[in-house]
Amino acid sequence: MLKKINIPNLIEYFLLIYYIYINIMVEFMENSNEENLDLVQDAILRSVPQLSINTVIFRFHDQQLQFAAVKLINGNLWYIPGGYVYQDESIDEAAKRNLYEQTLIDNLILYQFGSFGSSERKMKTDIDEIQQLGLSQEYLDWIGQRFVTIAYYSVIADPDAKIKEGSMYSSGKWLNIDNKYKFAMDHGEIVAEARKALARDLLSRPILSSFLPAEFTIPELQKLYEAILGRPVDRGNFRKRILKLDIIAKTGEVKGNTGQRPPELYRLNKTNYLNSLTEDVKLGF
Repeated sequence: MLKKINIPNLIEYFLLIYYIYINIMVEFMENSNEENLDLVQDAILRSVPQLSINTVIFRFHDQQLQFAAVKLINGNLWYIPGGYVYQDESIDEAAKRNLYEQTLIDNLILYQFGSFGSSERKMKTDIDEIQQLGLSQEYLDWIGQRFVTIAYYSVIADPDAKIKEGSMYSSGKWLNIDNKYKFAMDHGEIVAEARKALARDLLSRPILSSFLPAEFTIPELQKLYEAILGRPVDRGNFRKRILKLDIIAKTGEVKGNTGQRPPELYRLNKTNYLNSLTEDVKLGF
């Protein structure tokens, strides 16, 4: 025979467990935040004043050009991964270090594409979010100065790569570049300029080899070009020009078996592709 359960006592028991859990988590978060703040403040003391780094990381996923972005703990603004430059490191070293610390993305080739240094480039509405992190006024004043940032971009080959948020961040995501977002400072402008640099460099840097899988169809390749260029491309003209460049080769296989004429699979001819980067090639579409 089943024993009768005392519901009020059961509810009290679960409430007690919940209360203990909440207190443990609060204590853990307070200790973690203190450690995080110590790390941030130590980094600031080691850094070059009024100089920062930002890096736009692109990927091609679900036929969308995407970029990595993060949010501060309890924040609503999107930030491009970045940070400060230590006194004993180069700006290239700082870019790689900051990127890894904030996303755990490593071993990428970074391309410097510009600098952003408006006289009004300061923390304004964003400073409210940073104040919530518990930094002292001394460090808030340091962060609140005008900063010149040096910007990089790169491409990650893994379309399923995850973003691991750094210690001061609560959210890291891949955002579709054609959507609208609420950015910190001028980070939206940095993303837009990075895309322009990516499009300019299509014929001079080995960008396609970072985006493309081992095998692909010509329509999939066209979608990638359109995503980078930010505009549609004529289908017939694209196919004609790409084949004329001789940078892709048939694999002899087709994609899927739909009952209709399935598209042929291609691979990148890496030798011809790398050679084409040194030539005066025009896309023509």
